[in-house]
Amino acid sequence: MLYRLTAETLADNPLRFDGDGRRFVLHRHRDGDGAHLDLRLEQDGYLMGYRIEGATLGPESWATAKAPHPLHWLDQDGEAVREDGGTYFWERGDPSTGVLVLCGARETVRVRVEPVGGLSAGVIAGIRAAAEALGASLGEIPALARDGATARARAIARFCGLGRELDGDAFDAALWRRTLAGEPLGVIQQYLHTLEVRFDRKYPPRAVSIPAPLGDWEARGDVGRAMGILKGEG
Repeated sequence: MLYRLTAETLADNPLRFDGDGRRFVLHRHRDGDGAHLDLRLEQDGYLMGYRIEGATLGPESWATAKAPHPLHWLDQDGEAVREDGGTYFWERGDPSTGVLVLCGARETVRVRVEPVGGLSAGVIAGIRAAAEALGASLGEIPALARDGATARARAIARFCGLGRELDGDAFDAALWRRTLAGEPLGVIQQYLHTLEVRFDRKYPPRAVSIPAPLGDWEARGDVGRAMGILKGEG
């Protein structure tokens, strides 16, 4: 299950609450999928909690539920870095959806926990397969997805610009945008290539350099003087 965590530091009015003695620890850790936080909450004989993406608990963070862990992680850190620890309580709701208050040694933080639609096993498998094919980690996939979306948008914009230039009012940009919206980038580039070929035929590219006449050097004697300089006669 995927969760959105909205965190608010209560610096001006910190809460002091020992509750029933339930403890928490917030660890910072890095693994193959990148930097993240492990928030571990004491239960009856075990720890539950969340894996929070990123190195800090910001105003809005994304998290997944962690598998149960043994209680000794409240007092040991292993390879992780302890960011904070203390006691906690649920101000409202429960771990599936609610408002959690962390009364730590460093600060007191109120965290709103909201479940969002989870990804199916098929989607997750597809993301992993794409990452392996690209030689990327799962943590790099969001940036690659943003780059792909940007490339698609630019290709469609160029296609529509060339279409208007070549066909004028007969080119229906809105229709083409709807048509290309569901196509992969490779297909969009194929459509774009056909218009680029038409554009180059209508407006042939000019040569990079154009020879220019240099005048009558022989009549002025420039060639002879130049040759004399090269021979050491000048």
